[in-house]
Amino acid sequence: MTPARRAEFIGWRASSALDRELNAPQSRVLANDKLINHVILRSAGFPAPEPLATYTTAGRRIDSETALTSKDQVLAWLRGDVYPFYVKPISAGYGRGVLGVAGMEGERLRLLDGSEIGLPQFLQPFDFEPYGGMLFQRPLKAHPAITELTGSEAVSCVRFICFVTPGGPVLHTAFWKITVGRNMLDNFSHGDYGNCLGDVDPESGLVRRVISRMGPGGEISRHPGTGRELVGFALPDWQRAVRLVYAASALFPGLRLQNWDVALCPEGPVLLELNTESELAVPQAISGRGLMDQRLRTILAEIGQGELAHRAAVAGRH
Repeated sequence: MTPARRAEFIGWRASSALDRELNAPQSRVLANDKLINHVILRSAGFPAPEPLATYTTAGRRIDSETALTSKDQVLAWLRGDVYPFYVKPISAGYGRGVLGVAGMEGERLRLLDGSEIGLPQFLQPFDFEPYGGMLFQRPLKAHPAITELTGSEAVSCVRFICFVTPGGPVLHTAFWKITVGRNMLDNFSHGDYGNCLGDVDPESGLVRRVISRMGPGGEISRHPGTGRELVGFALPDWQRAVRLVYAASALFPGLRLQNWDVALCPEGPVLLELNTESELAVPQAISGRGLMDQRLRTILAEIGQGELAHRAAVAGRH
């Protein structure tokens, strides 16, 4: 690796600095609060997971789903015909507190990966105030082409890293979160879950490189469970997914660095959620290339020029 290529890599400090610089504090809640984010997406007609219920002490909800305001109401709801579902914190990232539930047997819940959890353990995250409550959603299924490759109907979503410039959104980086085995989530966590990550060509949707863990020796070419070839796989409905992200990004002008998770499903691409404060060092490990390439420098320069023009226009009115 040449010194010039090495200089393109950024660490967590530069990643955090980019997020702080590009995303307005007052706009973060529009992405980080899943109820607000899904209200905006659904009101604009974008495909998003169907909400089944919400748990907040204030009775918040997205649409007409059941609003649960106490844990007693949650327990009563769990004893109904509500399965399967995913439950996730309203404000959290990195897969924290997310579970896929297949059914209830006595005082235990059967999860989508075949394991079980007791009700007291299931309800623990409901008391964690920073989560702001919990959201129950109907599960999505992976596109048949992805199911054939991974051997699972669990969603393997794509992370789109999009920069919003004065001239419109620009997709800079994309990577694929690949589920392995009976995992009900596609989270990677540096390889701790056994899932894989694939670098995706933003133009074509072709998988260019795959890792099963961080660091040297982590690169693979075939799916660990099915043995199918991952490198060279063309993700289905790619151009539709890109157009969807571009259209949805316009709803959040205060967020100029947007991280979209998109599920590729039989019915087409579905917007799972919008994230800020992502760890931008991760896609570098997947691709083997630094994020701060000439293309990104050009994008950031365009954003900076737009900011200067905006400030000049405001100053000129006084």
